[in-house]
Amino acid sequence: MKKLWNWLLSWLWYVHSPVHLTIQAAPADCLRAIADAAKPSLHRLHHRNLFTDGRRYFLNPLEDGFWMTSNSKIPWRRRSRTSVAAVVNAQFSAVNDDTTRITLRARMRLLYFADIFLIPFFISSILIFAPWPRMLITGMSMTLFGLSWIAHRLTAAIQATDMIYFVQKALEDI
Repeated sequence: MKKLWNWLLSWLWYVHSPVHLTIQAAPADCLRAIADAAKPSLHRLHHRNLFTDGRRYFLNPLEDGFWMTSNSKIPWRRRSRTSVAAVVNAQFSAVNDDTTRITLRARMRLLYFADIFLIPFFISSILIFAPWPRMLITGMSMTLFGLSWIAHRLTAAIQATDMIYFVQKALEDI
């Protein structure tokens, strides 16, 4: 049963396989380097490609790591930003005095996961009253739910990949 639960979580909830980084620095130095890189600056122009499309990174330190979210600008709306689809959790583990192992796991954000069902449920509630065969209505409803889940999962996977790439580039200087 536990194996089935882990498989279901990895297939529905987690959007990226775990990434392990080994850094020759203390956890506090790693966190400081990531926090500094999260703020765009003229002094770090070699990181400018991390901020394309108005991307911003939000870092929240924890006792033994951090969690990070990201969003970007929507090109056709002046002051709007995309919703946060993914959360990257990082856990520090000290290998020895000057070596740190960072484990990054990316998952879908809970409210973003719940958003998968809103529009397909609304459209399905309209389709139920259509004068069509029940099999067609069921097939269309299941297709709507499937396509919504795929779109949300891929959006979260893209954001997670961007954040993991950001952490790798931020720690590249160390």
